[in-house]
Amino acid sequence: MKIREVISSGESIEEVKQKICELLNESEDDIEFEVMEYPSKKLFGVFGGKLAKVKGVFREYSVGEAACEFLREVLTAMGLNSLTVKVVSETSMFCEINISGEDVTYTFGRHGEVLDSLQYLSQLVGNNKSKNGGFCKVRLESGNYRQQRKNTLSFLAQQTAFRAIKLNQPVKLEPMRSYERKIIHSAIDEIRGVSSWVEGEGSLRYVVIAPNNID
Repeated sequence: MKIREVISSGESIEEVKQKICELLNESEDDIEFEVMEYPSKKLFGVFGGKLAKVKGVFREYSVGEAACEFLREVLTAMGLNSLTVKVVSETSMFCEINISGEDVTYTFGRHGEVLDSLQYLSQLVGNNKSKNGGFCKVRLESGNYRQQRKNTLSFLAQQTAFRAIKLNQPVKLEPMRSYERKIIHSAIDEIRGVSSWVEGEGSLRYVVIAPNNID
């Protein structure tokens, strides 16, 4: 994280804040202000008096840093402040973040729905707050859930393929999200004699696995 800091003085606090915004070339909402000295009027308009003195700090986050800060706030609000959030790797186009700790299962949800929501929101907040001028994709892992889910779906694909061959008929799986269907298709591509495709609409789209000899 890069930090830019400016200290300035003026007749009023608002005037100084405006001056700091111009010096840092950032909006007031993105700057942290600390009033170091409050202004005071001159006695009889002649003696004494002090100008307002304010420090402005702008913190320039990377997408990963901004996303992690957001996730920590959300997890604390969920009562999961014992969990650790850290950036595993980050480039200008891709960032991987990991959540770890004893209560990590509370971040999964049914079939990873909570984790996917946290990933979407952290990506949105991270890109918005970082102001990096481009778009960085965020991948959020929690307690190795995604890898375990991938292993489970690959095994399901294999078992379903063998069942389809044995029954010599198509077998439908339950509705899945796009990235889960891709895992199924990838696993089926490694098995000879079977094919897979998608049917259904919207959130009810599901994968069908069938022997190649079925018309």
